[in-house]
Amino acid sequence: MSGVSCLYRRSSGIYAVRIVIPRRLRALVGKGEVHASTGLHDLGAAKLTALKIQTQWREKLMALDIQRLASAGALLNGEGLISIPEAAGAMGMSVNTLLSELRNAGAELFTQAKHWQGWSIADLWDVERDYDGTFVLNDVERRGTQQSISSTVRAFNAPVTISALMTAGVATESVFRLSGHGGFWHASEVHIPLAAWMTSKPTLERIRSSLAGTLPPEAKKATGSTPTDLPAGVMASDVITIKHGRKRFSELFELCKKHRSWGLDQQRRMMTEAGLFIELMGDPELGSIEVETIYEFANRLGKLPKDIYQSRRKYGVSSLTDLMPIAERDSLELKNERTVNGHVSKIAEILNYAKNKGMMHANPASGYKRGFGASKTGRAQDAREAFTSTELQLIFGQQWFASGTGEFSASGLTHWRPHYYWLPLLALTTGGRLNELAQMYLNDVRQSEDGTWYLDFNLDGADKLDADDPDLGHDKSLKTVNAIRVVPLHTILVKAGLPAYASALREAGYDRLFPELKRDAVKGYGKPAGSWFNERFLGKRLGIERNGKKTFHSFRHNFVTALERLNQPERVMTQLAGHERGKTQNGTRYAKDRDAGELKGIIDRLIYPCLAGLGAFDSKAGLKAIKAAMRRKSVRPTHTTR
Repeated sequence: MSGVSCLYRRSSGIYAVRIVIPRRLRALVGKGEVHASTGLHDLGAAKLTALKIQTQWREKLMALDIQRLASAGALLNGEGLISIPEAAGAMGMSVNTLLSELRNAGAELFTQAKHWQGWSIADLWDVERDYDGTFVLNDVERRGTQQSISSTVRAFNAPVTISALMTAGVATESVFRLSGHGGFWHASEVHIPLAAWMTSKPTLERIRSSLAGTLPPEAKKATGSTPTDLPAGVMASDVITIKHGRKRFSELFELCKKHRSWGLDQQRRMMTEAGLFIELMGDPELGSIEVETIYEFANRLGKLPKDIYQSRRKYGVSSLTDLMPIAERDSLELKNERTVNGHVSKIAEILNYAKNKGMMHANPASGYKRGFGASKTGRAQDAREAFTSTELQLIFGQQWFASGTGEFSASGLTHWRPHYYWLPLLALTTGGRLNELAQMYLNDVRQSEDGTWYLDFNLDGADKLDADDPDLGHDKSLKTVNAIRVVPLHTILVKAGLPAYASALREAGYDRLFPELKRDAVKGYGKPAGSWFNERFLGKRLGIERNGKKTFHSFRHNFVTALERLNQPERVMTQLAGHERGKTQNGTRYAKDRDAGELKGIIDRLIYPCLAGLGAFDSKAGLKAIKAAMRRKSVRPTHTTR
């Protein structure tokens, strides 16, 4: 029952809302669905009334769920373990709902090992880790004791296991926890179905009682600490999240409206603003509203026509999602930055009520204007620093830059990835931003008629994000226009084999330059790459201080600084960097960008002593590493902070 997706118009012209009753509650309600009239002919007003009806029914259904949960404790009493499907049945909820609750509660998962062959080790934290947090298998074999075990073991990374169970009903595992800090490595990956996974009864009882609104005393003390009587590895959620995290934004708005002394005009305005957020964002739970949610809301607002009401009437559509492509197709005037800021400020007002009433830890919309276009007190270039020559030597002195490949085990597994080699090189020699590079298709690596290889930075492709340059603020239209450019490949990269590798990927059936990267819904393909480079590589492997000054973006500063020293015209520099082409009308409208052939000589004049020992990339090894990444993507143990 999210948003007003169940709203429909009867033959009389009056809108009604359809409420679907969950299967588990149909016997109690006596029907499978409820149809309630809004009594209104106007769509906009009917949506808000329908939202109120839905909220009232949601409260009724939640009350019924609480009654069921309150009477479901017999099977969950005491200590010990219980299978997840059995527990879900006892609590009257679907298996996936229970799995989601277990994940939110930080619960442990257990399974029974029966004559498993592998290696056990006394302390997991003694085992060497690779750059991405995975264990080095050779070190496991060196430190561990080979044996067969038959005992209860814990999932190494319960959230990852739960995600696999929710999507596939089976989890593929290779590393397990034993008592204390001990661990066990299965000789090969083992596929464990949902029915074989268990969790502790005390954990389930805490979930049951919190959902029923009767928190146990230890959970009420959970703020800021973990109760000492919890099983090892189980984290209690804080009181605010337990009590209010599952509330919907629409419920928050009803509470806010009830306690605010708004006049009629202000109330109508706020109902409209709340309706926009609910329709565009799907009436999210309070616990899921983060800064990224606000950014995405603003992004979607910016794709809507300035006059939503007139556009809906003109095109005969009611859904805002359907209105966005129409606005783009017909080049309608869109909401400007000031209007978007106004909408977000109203949502911030509602969320601030939640913060002040102890329903949220913070207001994720409070800093939106400062983050999206307000003047900055410091210079943009001071936010990041270029790498020093010593740091560049350290970065490009890694083994895979010299050999063009990483290390593989006898079974073909490796923790090395092709983007470890190419992304730093591309950033240093093209000035590309992280997302620009990480999201590239093979078709973006091109050759001009005169034989010049170049990168085509564009936004062709529905899953591409705009450039992530902090120097440009957050004006997406500005970034989109100026970030589109071509940058020739330095001869060093051509000799290293980038065109050849792109060809090998294409022959293997891939369409992306870095198919091993998994796209994040908010931050794009750059998120996993940035996590590896900034934290695990720079921070943990190289020991470079993580103070925000040295990041992947520092390569871009090295590139721009090197260009400046060539004393090139400003327009050439801004084109290569993807910045605004000049400040005058002549510079921005009439002058044309140079093509790749014209820019090639400039790029090749850039000198990189740190790349003197660079070896050619091994394309066969790269393809092998991608297969290893695909194989391990859903099963590899991730680094867990102790």
